[in-house]
Amino acid sequence: MRRVILFLAFFIGLMMFLLRVRLIEQPSAMPESMMVLGFILVVAYLFGKITARFNLPKITGYMLTGVILGPYIINVISEQSVNNLQLINKIALGLIAVTAGGEFRYSVLQEQFKTIVNVILWQILIVSSGFIVFFLIFGKNFFFLSDANFSVLLGVGLLFGSLAVAKSPATTIAIITETEAKGKLTDFVLGVTVFKDIVVVLVFSISISIAKPLIQPHEGLHFHYILEVIGELGISILVGIGAGGLILLYLKYIETQTALFLLGFILLVNEISRMFHIELVLVFMVAGFLVQNFSNAGHKLIEAIEEASLPIYVTFFAIAGASLNLPIFLSNFWLAMLIVLLRMVTTFGGTYIGGKLTHSTPEVQKLGWMGFIGQAGLTLGLVTLVGNSFPGAIGNTVSTLIIASVAINQIIGPVLFRYSLIKTGEGKG
Repeated sequence: MRRVILFLAFFIGLMMFLLRVRLIEQPSAMPESMMVLGFILVVAYLFGKITARFNLPKITGYMLTGVILGPYIINVISEQSVNNLQLINKIALGLIAVTAGGEFRYSVLQEQFKTIVNVILWQILIVSSGFIVFFLIFGKNFFFLSDANFSVLLGVGLLFGSLAVAKSPATTIAIITETEAKGKLTDFVLGVTVFKDIVVVLVFSISISIAKPLIQPHEGLHFHYILEVIGELGISILVGIGAGGLILLYLKYIETQTALFLLGFILLVNEISRMFHIELVLVFMVAGFLVQNFSNAGHKLIEAIEEASLPIYVTFFAIAGASLNLPIFLSNFWLAMLIVLLRMVTTFGGTYIGGKLTHSTPEVQKLGWMGFIGQAGLTLGLVTLVGNSFPGAIGNTVSTLIIASVAINQIIGPVLFRYSLIKTGEGKG
């Protein structure tokens, strides 16, 4: 541990010195960003080893590295560097999505399908209802809703509830990989996460269509959002099938340097997804699922990704930490904590009831909820739509509170999920 800390201090000092030299020379953004990327890989990895010694997930260390060295504290990782490294995030999300789909086997789906569907439905029902009831009763105590009427409180509760259902596939896969977890709880959490990623987008589209006329009476019902989302999801699934077919062909006829092929392929599909408004994560989840369940090449695909997974996770979660707007987070901390606690309680309720009704294992009923606390990319993407759809105080405040609560969830979530996996004996400590 002492040697790790010494190495950490050395690299931080070296990076600060190099950045100061470059600042004097007025460097361009790109060399600085490449230097920062190398720095992130080393320092975040070492910091992850330190957090692991305290029985915390390594990805918590990666995220804390980004927060501490990000624009609002030490500023070694500048805001410009964070923006320039967003492409790395896209690559990481693509590989994580392929892993999520590839780890989800049809036999598991068949065995736990009833439980997975029930838990998703009950989570959506109880989490959404919990937030609606909460805002109807206590909403006027919030500064931005002090003069709100019943319909506005109902609309705001609906928005918070639909966003609270979302989960982070990246966090789930990272913890499963880190702990080498295998078992019924692992398969259950992964299954719910994969399917809920699709369902949440539909739920949010319906919620925002209903919330608009409730919060802004001059607006009518806009169900075209739902049709657009259904269309985009359908196209994403078709593109995912095509992507899975191309990956299969590569694995069958070329086979070598699969990780390199995937990196280039993800960059290509990322540009296609941007042009045609398709969901990158869903595309690669479908592709991974297809390769795993409709060929004998699934293990080759997962092995290739696992070879490159460590630098991917280190970079992805460190950039996520550096992206946190710390002033907004701190100014809304207590309200965000209240939202986090309500989400945890309602998520437990939905998971427990869904598991109980399908006679799932006690571990799923009592500990399963811990796998659904982490939030990241999908939620933040949906928050952007809230800000665009509700200009003014309500839209801005809802977006700010959700961003702050996502930051808390992304710190608490990995810790809880890791604990549940080790507690059940499915993961390694």
